[in-house]
Amino acid sequence: MVRVPSRRRLMYLGLAGWGAAIVVTAALVALGAISAGVAAIVVAASAVLAAVAAVAALLDRVIRIDRGVGRLADTLDGLGRGLNRLAENLADGLESQARADEARTTKLSDEVSAAYRQLEAMVDLRALIGARAPLPALRGWALSPDALRLVMREVFARQPRLIVECGSGSSSVWLGYSVQRLGTGRVVALEHDERFLALTRDLLRAHGLDNVVEVRHAPLAPWEGRAGVQPWYDVRAVADLDKIGLLLVDGPPGTIDAAVRYPALPILLPKCADDVVIILDDTVRAGESAVSDRWLAEHPELRRTV
Repeated sequence: MVRVPSRRRLMYLGLAGWGAAIVVTAALVALGAISAGVAAIVVAASAVLAAVAAVAALLDRVIRIDRGVGRLADTLDGLGRGLNRLAENLADGLESQARADEARTTKLSDEVSAAYRQLEAMVDLRALIGARAPLPALRGWALSPDALRLVMREVFARQPRLIVECGSGSSSVWLGYSVQRLGTGRVVALEHDERFLALTRDLLRAHGLDNVVEVRHAPLAPWEGRAGVQPWYDVRAVADLDKIGLLLVDGPPGTIDAAVRYPALPILLPKCADDVVIILDDTVRAGESAVSDRWLAEHPELRRTV
């Protein structure tokens, strides 16, 4: 296999040949073997060949440099694309972070505003009564302060002769204090859970309110309505009630059934006064919202305020 010499090697060979030609022709001229003119031609020809080899080697160098520049350009182009992707990802990340920060700020602002409203309502509520014992906690299972303030506002404005509460607990104490302060009316609370029944009765005795608030044990029982059978308080517990001025529906718990509070209206509306106000708690939940819609659909004479 014959190896073709590189252009650089050809350049070196050309230069060496040119040098050798000069030496040889000079020797031949000195010996009289060739004339000076012939020697000049030989030297010129070798010079041309050496120049051609040098140009070829230089061209090879230029080609290699060009290829290197091309590879460098490709590398820089790839680096540029990578930097662009990095910049885009960084911009997207910063935008996403900004949206998340804005959402967190909005949520925190809403929570602070809600906490302030609850605190403000609690201050208003405590100013209405002179508690004789530590008051039970609100929120959680109990009404929140702002909801209870709405209830108390209606009680003081309407001064109902009879308040019926579906469910019992902290709100029973506050309703008892409001009735006692007004000097008129009474409260009847329905409770299906015997444990909560005992706790509420103990609370009322501790606050001296057991003479104005009656907590009735009303176990859950099947009740048949338009949509079929569902659980509600035993209707025997409300048989003697009449002219209810304020009805607070905060039970039974929604965990029992999504529509568990629906029967309160068809069962108790006939026992209500003409100017009754009915307060349904937890309407932010889908179950209670649907119950409210059903009430209005079946009793268009009612008006709803959220």
